[in-house]
Order: sequence, then C-alpha cells, then structure tokens
Amino acid sequence: MESDEVHTSSNKSGNYKFWIVMGFILILLAVTNPSKEDFVEWVVNSSIEESDNEWVSAGINLFGSPVINGVTTQQDLIFVSIFEMELGTEKTSTLGFGRRFFIRFP
Repeated sequence: MESDEVHTSSNKSGNYKFWIVMGFILILLAVTNPSKEDFVEWVVNSSIEESDNEWVSAGINLFGSPVINGVTTQQDLIFVSIFEMELGTEKTSTLGFGRRFFIRFP
C-alpha cells in the first residue's frame, strides 16, 4: 500500500512540472508574438537582401514600409500570428511566432 502512495505522489509532482513548463512556454510565445510592424520590417529587409540592384533596394528602402503595411493584414492568435499580404492578384500568408517568421503559404 505504501508504494502506491509514493507512486501517486511522484506522479502528481511530475504533472505539476509539466504544467509549469507548458505555462512558461505559452507565456513566452504570447510575449514574443510578432507584431505587424515586425513583419513589415522583415519583408522590407528580406526584399532588400534579395535585390541585386541598388536602385531597387533604394526604392524598397524608401517606399517599402508604407506599401507593405498597406497590403498586409494580421490575424493575432495570441501565441502565433498569421500575416496575409495581397499584392495585386498575388496573395501570400506567413506564420510568425517567437519574433520569427517561418512558413510562407502561396
């Protein structure tokens, strides 16, 4: 009987640790959920890095932020965000979490 009580006690302790870790992870994701401004900055910087023409880079640097901001919507899901960018007929969705942007959907 004693061993059952010890096993149950250690199970409860492990369960609390799991929920504490999960709570910490969820709080961390919520705090580091990227904003629309973070996304716009990431798109502009990525576009400048990919450009091999200094005139195009200068244009993106000058006009990129307002244009990208105007064509982007954000679905804030507390722990992650989905950013949708629509330029003409082309629509792109990107998943962002942890101040990073990972997946682009066509």
